[in-house]
Amino acid sequence: MSIRAVTFDCAQTLIAVDWRAAVLAVQSARDTGLNFDQSSAAVKYDTILRDRWNDFREINLSRDPAAADAFWYSVCQDWAAECGFPDSSVAGIVAAAESRLYGECSTVFALYDDVVPCLESLQSAGIKMGIVSNWDVSLHRTLERFGLAGYFDTVVASMEEGVEKPDPRIFEIALKRLGVDASEALHVGDNPMDDLRGARTAGMRAFVVDRGPHAPGEIYLNSLLELPGRLGI
Repeated sequence: MSIRAVTFDCAQTLIAVDWRAAVLAVQSARDTGLNFDQSSAAVKYDTILRDRWNDFREINLSRDPAAADAFWYSVCQDWAAECGFPDSSVAGIVAAAESRLYGECSTVFALYDDVVPCLESLQSAGIKMGIVSNWDVSLHRTLERFGLAGYFDTVVASMEEGVEKPDPRIFEIALKRLGVDASEALHVGDNPMDDLRGARTAGMRAFVVDRGPHAPGEIYLNSLLELPGRLGI
């Protein structure tokens, strides 16, 4: 049966991601001109976030980005207090983090060059497209930041659904929303366990994208530019 829909992982498949929460917090605080012991501050941030991570999971189930933003602001407030930063510094730290995340010179995210040409080809061919990613509610904002949101018929973020890859249920959610059978769908991701095994367990075909020079085998793509040809487009 021909492929009617393609789903994509996001991190390291469509967008290169270097997200380390404590590192981002320390860098953002430095951006505001604060001077402090960075190693100690990073440990404190990691501890606070770990202790509150279950709260963040619950917030994601509500699919409320404003609540997620409030969570991160609150974490920053607690961290600033632990580090002895003035209360007035919190807003500046959060703004600096926003810039590092979503600004023009983001240090966290970068769009791969092969993404838009691939999506354009699939869209022109009438292929339905979706995202299946182990990510939080901010996935939607990240896709919008890079002008990708309009390509996708559904975006499935694991923390919004309460289930993550390689559990086949997260792929089944996407298939239902796309209105296609698993045999009519293909998934592309960078992780052989989460993406390849997860999708195949759900009954889908799958490719692993590896942009390195030595990715052999029929299941591998060295570039997303290869995908339309593999689908006969």
